[in-house]
Amino acid sequence: MANQTAHENLTTWAEIDLFALKNNYNQVKKFIGSRRIIPVIKANAYGHGISELCDFFVNSMKCDYVGVARVNEGKYLREHGQKKAGIIILGGFFRGEIRDILKYRLEPSVFTIKEVMELNKRAKASGKKVSVHLKINTGMNRLGIRHEQVFEFMDILKSMKNISLKSIYTHYADSDMQQGDENTLLQTIKLAAIKCIKPKNVFMHAANSAAITRYPFTYFDAVRPGIMLYGSYADKKIKKLADLSPVMTVKTRVLNVLNLKKGDRVSYGGLYEAKGREKIAIIGIGYGDGFRRDLTNKKWYVMIKGKKCEVVGRICMDMTPVKIKGNVCVGDEVLIFGRDKHGSIDVEDMAERINTISYEIFTGITDRVTRIYKDYKA
Repeated sequence: MANQTAHENLTTWAEIDLFALKNNYNQVKKFIGSRRIIPVIKANAYGHGISELCDFFVNSMKCDYVGVARVNEGKYLREHGQKKAGIIILGGFFRGEIRDILKYRLEPSVFTIKEVMELNKRAKASGKKVSVHLKINTGMNRLGIRHEQVFEFMDILKSMKNISLKSIYTHYADSDMQQGDENTLLQTIKLAAIKCIKPKNVFMHAANSAAITRYPFTYFDAVRPGIMLYGSYADKKIKKLADLSPVMTVKTRVLNVLNLKKGDRVSYGGLYEAKGREKIAIIGIGYGDGFRRDLTNKKWYVMIKGKKCEVVGRICMDMTPVKIKGNVCVGDEVLIFGRDKHGSIDVEDMAERINTISYEIFTGITDRVTRIYKDYKA
């Protein structure tokens, strides 16, 4: 499995708990039974490490497919040793990417006649056959062929000798919304109507994380979980439906401890002014690591030895000031979100404080934050 690098020499790091990841994967299985699971690992596996998590899902969980958004993500996986899995490119492709699709055996989504004709032409010239996945626009209105055009599109695909259709799928717009029942049902009906014309060996999929937990009628032959695999919730109300474990924990260290007197100002612009004798710690994380600058002046906190320490002053690129009490020393570990032996900070609460979602927090953790993988067998 992935390296378990010691963190003693790191300022800021993210611990990726593969035991928690296995738990979340098994939670998906509890909902869907024997159906196929296609883990979505786009955007660096939601910030968790695309190559390492792909290896985990394929080698340990025996997944035969993973989903990414772009051709360059699939290329990266092939170049980093992933030879077995089918890699679905959920976001389609441009003409200039066909060479990589053929070279790296990637399986793109298709949804226009022009693109699939060009793909077939280039595949024929290369003496290769390309597997594709037909994306249907049932109401999301981003990518996909409209469901009423599917019959014509399928006839065209059947005439192409170098194209092999593997699956037909759609993506839900409102499955994570409390008022999303009607639209989710309507989108499902539109996809289900195609079932009668698809070849027997072509599978269908639609359900994302929210649909998996809320709508059994969306399962079809496979599901595509994303955020729930990483231990977060598309909607906090889903917490009662699935017992998920947070996979990512972000930590940093205390770089300096300062004693302030009344009137001392802190960080850029002096947004915070000491009201008396106070102690602050400068911790080694900032917006250059993904600790969001807009948490400034939001009464947010980190935890040191289980104690909440309020963020004071402006969050900088590499450092953040926090107010402390008690015995805090240079080098002490600081919990940003996730959990340690003293307590936990929910990433959903952090996201809510700045009016965003956990997806954005996870994917915003930058590459200079070293990922440490804790093997689920350990």
